[in-house]
Amino acid sequence: MTAWIALLKKELRLGSLAFIVFLAFQLLIMALGIFLAIRFEQGLTNKWSLITAFGALLLLCHILYLVSYMLVNVFSERKTFHLWMHNPLPAWSMLAAKLLSGLIYMTVSLLIAAIYAWIGFLIYSRYTSIPKSVHVYRYATFISAQMYWIAIFSGIVFIFLWLVLRYFQSRVGKWSWLVMIIGISAVIYALVKLTQLGVLTFLTHWGRIPESFMRYWISTSGISRTGGVSVDYIGNYVAGLLVMLILYTLSSWLMDHKLEAS
Repeated sequence: MTAWIALLKKELRLGSLAFIVFLAFQLLIMALGIFLAIRFEQGLTNKWSLITAFGALLLLCHILYLVSYMLVNVFSERKTFHLWMHNPLPAWSMLAAKLLSGLIYMTVSLLIAAIYAWIGFLIYSRYTSIPKSVHVYRYATFISAQMYWIAIFSGIVFIFLWLVLRYFQSRVGKWSWLVMIIGISAVIYALVKLTQLGVLTFLTHWGRIPESFMRYWISTSGISRTGGVSVDYIGNYVAGLLVMLILYTLSSWLMDHKLEAS
């Protein structure tokens, strides 16, 4: 456990550059939102709604945070990958440290953006009547959970593709990118065909989540009037979890058995 903690600290140090770059970009967007709010001429309400909108945009951008972090991370260690591979820890724990470091930085960045949006919303709500049926904090919690789900899924997919690319680079050299493009295109084509044939719908559209659950988390005045809510299925999450487990297992296997000499 001590060795894994040391590896996690090393990953955090390695990822600090990516975090600082993303944080600087985020602070720049925040400053732009405040500047435009000050320059706005349509009243105090619009000023703070603008800041809230900028904050919400930053929050949504965190869906891509983990993938972007991982991209910068692996690019930074492209010349020291062989040293990383000499770590005696099993591959699954090494990949877990890399993912966790990204999630830690993502959480810190997300909290900063959330505080910015929250302050703007609190002041905005003082001058605008918010319907009682709009549960902002429940909706924010629901969206945050979805963002982490998508971020972890995309992060694992990225790690798998990165390791596959490393494997092909050690086998076919400069042709590895062509092999990857052909492979990804084939997978996308197969998924489109399976969707058109209804296979994916059959496999994932089971266990419909009760409408009362969806209303509780994302209820709005519009939904209350129209009765329409987003439809989701437990099967979607089970399928997503299985895909993540399979790709993570394959990634660990590649590291343990195929990349030692690459």
